[in-house]
Amino acid sequence: MKTNEVLRTRISDDDLIRWNKGIIKEAVRIGYREGEAMGYVNIANRYIFGGDLKKGLEYLNKAEDISGKSNNNFLFGKINQEYAQVYSKMDVSKLALEYNSKAMEYGLKLRKDNRDCRLFLRYVYSTRSVFMYKVDRPDSGIIYLHKAMKIEANPLDVANVAHHYTVFEAKPDSARYYFQKAFVLLETKKFKHNKFQRAVVLQNYGIFLNSQGKISEAIDTITKSIGFAKQVNRPKLILGNYKELSVLYKKEGNPDKENEYLNKAISLQDSLDANQNQAVNLSINKLNKDREKEKVQFKSQNNTTLWYSGILMLLIILVTIYFYLRVRKKKKKLAESEKIIFEIGKETTDLKRKLSENYENVIQLAREKKADFFPKFQEAYPELFRELLKINPNLSKSDLTFCAMIWLGFSSKEIAQCVSMEHRSVQTKKYRIRKKLNLESETNLYLFFRSILEP
Repeated sequence: MKTNEVLRTRISDDDLIRWNKGIIKEAVRIGYREGEAMGYVNIANRYIFGGDLKKGLEYLNKAEDISGKSNNNFLFGKINQEYAQVYSKMDVSKLALEYNSKAMEYGLKLRKDNRDCRLFLRYVYSTRSVFMYKVDRPDSGIIYLHKAMKIEANPLDVANVAHHYTVFEAKPDSARYYFQKAFVLLETKKFKHNKFQRAVVLQNYGIFLNSQGKISEAIDTITKSIGFAKQVNRPKLILGNYKELSVLYKKEGNPDKENEYLNKAISLQDSLDANQNQAVNLSINKLNKDREKEKVQFKSQNNTTLWYSGILMLLIILVTIYFYLRVRKKKKKLAESEKIIFEIGKETTDLKRKLSENYENVIQLAREKKADFFPKFQEAYPELFRELLKINPNLSKSDLTFCAMIWLGFSSKEIAQCVSMEHRSVQTKKYRIRKKLNLESETNLYLFFRSILEP
């Protein structure tokens, strides 16, 4: 594990995968099943961050199958954490947080005096903060960032704190302080060769420079971030940079460059979507398999309960209470699994929908702030507005426009850019829309709008 962590920043993903395959071969030779499983986890991690989610899932499934009879909390924590990364990159945030919670449970069982165990828990906290930001919970996101830094500060987490004070709380002095700290950390021996962390820090700093009106400096910084991200093959990071450059060149008044990077972003997004579609199908198969396993266990629990029926009355009462609680928990888990499978099925439909010409056209109109976005969306997807107006006929054109952008998958930040509003104002608008539609505060608007439009 220690050698793998060092090599991650020194050699290519392909070389690291070959190195881990050698470790797996040796583990098989000496019958070390946990070592074999950990090798598969390491390989899965490289494929996940390289954008090949399907292969990442395949190797994680192998690791999980091999480690079935193990009691190694560190191994189980790693497996669940990488599953969380997969589902986060598939934008299935509920499932990402669920697996991350399992990883955290295993992490908290590890020895507190073992540095490797503490660093694993730091990794869990760090990624949990990212997941919290993705579900519009920045207050929780910043808490987990500080939890991670309390164990050990690294440039990525420190830069993400600076990003928080750039985007979610307008505190430029605080942002500068944390960026300065991140750049200092990047020059230390431990992080000097870590191109991925350098790429993330530069991306966040470019966004900060943009917020301060320093467009030319922001373009240079984001371009450097792309260079490092390409060297370590991080397509998601590259995609975010392409989108940021398109916005920056638009502000600079350079339409050729704006369109160049917008087209690069669309092309890369299509490639990632194609791989994600395959991963979705694989993940559905895994969840179905897990659900069948749960059903077998559920049936076994009931049979065991009946077997105790001939024992003394007091013991019967105690066992009945015990199994009643276990069965209820199993039923709940089965229901949650079915719901998750349904949501992932929705994600598959979403991926197909994104390929349609109408979808791309209205996306472009929204980004360009065109006046005909609203009528074009209404023409392409009339059912959405019709169903929403059935719930509340008093919804305004502004409300419906917001609903359309959310249905298209725009983040709060993207909506703020499209309608020229502050990010905080967008959050307030979402809250008011929930009130008008009689929805609970925790309801995911994107999933709700999609569910009423798609069968």
